[in-house]
Amino acid sequence: MKKVILSIGTFLAMMAMTGCDSNSRGLDYRVTCTLDNGISHDSATLLVLEEEYGRLRVCGSQRSSDGTFSFTGQTDHPKAALIRWDNDSTQQPFYFVLEPGHTSITIRPGAWDITGSPQNSAYLHYINLRNGIMDARIATWQEYLDMSADSSLKRDDEVRMVRQDSLLSDSLQRLTVDHINRGDAVGRIIRERYGHQLDQEHKRLLK
Repeated sequence: MKKVILSIGTFLAMMAMTGCDSNSRGLDYRVTCTLDNGISHDSATLLVLEEEYGRLRVCGSQRSSDGTFSFTGQTDHPKAALIRWDNDSTQQPFYFVLEPGHTSITIRPGAWDITGSPQNSAYLHYINLRNGIMDARIATWQEYLDMSADSSLKRDDEVRMVRQDSLLSDSLQRLTVDHINRGDAVGRIIRERYGHQLDQEHKRLLK
């Protein structure tokens, strides 16, 4: 049966602003997040996706003057989570998997890294594969534009590049479907972030 994940905007509208219960059953977690190289946010809010209740749950909010934030609590299993900046739902949040143990996040302009978290390693692997495919598509179309600009573009070149882009697009969509169909927290994040980019043919492959 296909799972339906509401958009973040819808969840925010439905969200009950209840904090995480530090006495709830589960294993301890600690999340540290460091903003580097000129990224500046005054506050950060940690939220987890409680899929069984269909809402986002606030697990902590902090202010910081040095770009370092830390959250602690308990969770009984890995969950899709996000950090929202400056209490502003219009800004792009940072998605990750909240797991027992210590998760360290470093965010730089155009890049980020996560250590100490098995499912986040799988999520980062997907992002790296996705970025590689996107870079290859950009290179293909840059070649097309360059050849068009100097009038060296031939019909065979155009056919080759269109076909190459089509194959790359299909690879990206299949990669996304495969990861969504994992059915875990990684899949839920990828569905939320990239599921809307799937064409109808690939959406039919979702479980």
